[in-house]
Amino acid sequence: MKLYTATTPNGKKPLIALEELGVPYETHWVSFKNNEQKSPAFLAINPNGKIPALDDDGLLVWESGAILLHLAERYGKLLPRDRAGRMQAISLLFFQTGGIGPAGGRLGAEWRKPEDKRNQESFNYFRDEVERLIGATELILQDGREYLVGEYSVADIMHWTWTEYLLGAGIPGIGDHPLVKAWVERVRARPAVQKALALKPE
Repeated sequence: MKLYTATTPNGKKPLIALEELGVPYETHWVSFKNNEQKSPAFLAINPNGKIPALDDDGLLVWESGAILLHLAERYGKLLPRDRAGRMQAISLLFFQTGGIGPAGGRLGAEWRKPEDKRNQESFNYFRDEVERLIGATELILQDGREYLVGEYSVADIMHWTWTEYLLGAGIPGIGDHPLVKAWVERVRARPAVQKALALKPE
């Protein structure tokens, strides 16, 4: 099993999943500085030229949600076994890929610019959208569940990396979401998450 990734929010997701599963894998760090994600060798793995990508004994899987779903189904972990729980988790995978992932990416791109170079209209739009999406996660957690579908699953891994980044970036206008913040800390405290976060290119 070979994972092609980087230390970005999307790149951390399969690292966390693989550490949670405790299965052997090789990490191939993709250098954005050297534009390796656009190299012919990488494009043969993922024609979209983005990380992460997984080579599971010749089965090529790309897009972080697809990788997490593949790993959960292959190893029979990190996905509820009952039909309702499983569909809840899958719904949350899609919610992340269509919601906080792209909105958070656009917001982060504007936030990292010098203020005088920032597109304020774009910044405001995506900040408000991220605030709305984190608010939706707060609603999910309001019944007292420990994790997003009750038990810890790929849904938590999928949402955690972007939510953790966005809440910790100091972006003005992101409100106080105590249930989400407590969930972020619960996930962060997991030993497999700590191990995954410590992994970096040499």
